[in-house]
Amino acid sequence: MIKLNKKFLIYGYGVSGKSVEKYLINNNCNFNIYDDFKKIINKRVISKKYLENKINQYSYFVVSPSIKIEKNHFLYKHKNKILIDLDFLSLEISSQKILGITGTEGKSSTCSYINQILSKKYKTKIIGNFGNTILDKTNLNKYLSKIDILIIELSSYQLDKLKFLKLHYALITNIFSDHLDYHRNIKNYISSKFRIQDFLYKNSPLFLSNNLFLKHRSHVKIDKNRLILNDKKIIHKKELPNHIRELNLYSIKNLIYFIDSRIKIKNINVSDDLSHRIQLIYNKNSLKIYNDSKCTNLNNAVYKNNLINSSKKILILGGILKKQDKNLKFNIKNTLVLTFGSQRDLFINQLNLIDSNYFKFNRLIELINFLKLIVKLRKYEYILFSPGGESFDSFKNYIDRGNYFNRLINKAIP
Repeated sequence: MIKLNKKFLIYGYGVSGKSVEKYLINNNCNFNIYDDFKKIINKRVISKKYLENKINQYSYFVVSPSIKIEKNHFLYKHKNKILIDLDFLSLEISSQKILGITGTEGKSSTCSYINQILSKKYKTKIIGNFGNTILDKTNLNKYLSKIDILIIELSSYQLDKLKFLKLHYALITNIFSDHLDYHRNIKNYISSKFRIQDFLYKNSPLFLSNNLFLKHRSHVKIDKNRLILNDKKIIHKKELPNHIRELNLYSIKNLIYFIDSRIKIKNINVSDDLSHRIQLIYNKNSLKIYNDSKCTNLNNAVYKNNLINSSKKILILGGILKKQDKNLKFNIKNTLVLTFGSQRDLFINQLNLIDSNYFKFNRLIELINFLKLIVKLRKYEYILFSPGGESFDSFKNYIDRGNYFNRLINKAIP
């Protein structure tokens, strides 16, 4: 249990660090702030030299989830004192039911679907990796008293550091290779995802697909006594969003039933996926264009492209290729691949092109101008903008990239 009368250090002054700052202020706690890179004007900020000299004064280090604490890190000896923002919820939760959702692909969409379904009957809130925080509420206890169900999207970074938060339900959507620059290898990454079961209350269920269980049961220890499997078989279809939605709905069906068996999912209208997550942005003249800018993993981009059961499709790739994707080869069939950006050659090098062709472009706008010409030929039915790389080479984030793509398409293709 966290003791608020002890001294805290907030390490990393991003969104989570600022929310923790407000929480500690609201609870009259003693704390300092440190950030490796940001220049912060705040009377509580300390230097690295001061921190290293006074490090034993701190009982807890509240770390931004993405900061990797390795053996050469000055906090490594204090790993047992490391917390993240979500740990403080253990002090505030009372009667609320807590749902933890993790996975590589579709965490945000799944949280959104669950929220849409449960909010018809309960007061719900999504927090965590989804982008929302509640720690900064002036009266958090009062705020939580109005919530029945808290849905928490959990990244592998968060699960790697989490200590005190407890869950009533946990669901893993799927696992693909990702974040290996942090986890070093796929085994560690898989283990971080399955660590979600360690935070479940006794006899609380873990929801998995049967395929996920069979694929990873030899890699990690899975508590079969709490396991609830979804063995629904999904048939590949042309309509990509419907396929993903079908996967999401089947994954959460059992979870919803456990929470309230009276809720009938089939009678509830679930809205479209989140912005820039397999978002249908164009549907005219027998052509559909999807904006999947949120995809920063080449493995996932190829996977989704291969879900489209058509030989008349275009896949657009670009950005910064992740470390784990540089060591793999991906089969791609019956596809015209268009790549853009400084690493356009690297993307093509990672593909085994089967009955496929490719073109490379310096910038996305040049690619769209080319796209404008070939669309007029009406040879293609699907265009998937699923970059498969991080956006920071040319954009602030995937949202900025997705918005830019939408603007270009709106101008180029009437």
